Amino acid sequence: MIKFTALPFKIDQVFLTSDTHYGHKNICSGTSEWEPPQNEGCRKFDTMEEMNDAIVDGINRQVKKTDLLIHCGDWSFGGEPKIAEFRYRINCEHIMLLQGNHDHKITQNQVYEGLFTEFTQIGFYSIQGLRFVCAHYPMSIWHQSHHDVPLFYGHVHGSFNNVGKSLDVGMDNIYKRTGKYEPIRLDEANSIAMSRDTYLESHHNRFTS
Repeated sequence: MIKFTALPFKIDQVFLTSDTHYGHKNICSGTSEWEPPQNEGCRKFDTMEEMNDAIVDGINRQVKKTDLLIHCGDWSFGGEPKIAEFRYRINCEHIMLLQGNHDHKITQNQVYEGLFTEFTQIGFYSIQGLRFVCAHYPMSIWHQSHHDVPLFYGHVHGSFNNVGKSLDVGMDNIYKRTGKYEPIRLDEANSIAMSRDTYLESHHNRFTS
């Protein structure tokens, strides 16, 4: 049986984000080499330094040193040095990273894994009775989704509205909601996810245990 790991934080101490892409020149409009229409989703910064600063400032403005930041993958670009550079610019001491498709440099080096409180592919967590699942990719069905356990994911950069009680917590989707590149609080993300319909198009239509 899959168990939900109880995290030693209060709900208002927990923040979610994904797809920061720190140091990714092609996602920055001023440095991108992408051609239309691929570049239409670029972040509107003249330089990569401006983009990186906005990401770091957005996190540090929201997340305190003793809070918990859960990052749903695609941490950074630009080679191995950017992994540590980004980590050391963030004040928060507790960062749990879910592996994204661009995080292969971290999986290949335990030194970089050690920069994070946890580095895993999927997380099943519980905080003050709230159970939730975190992963890089959206899913139609996940553990306990039929019992209204929400899924928080990234990868799609606000381009895909997943089914069920779930939410894209990636930087670009949150920017669409707030106009800021920043994390979202767990309680706010949960409220948004809970406002959506439960997706039951599976064997759980018949078996609900």
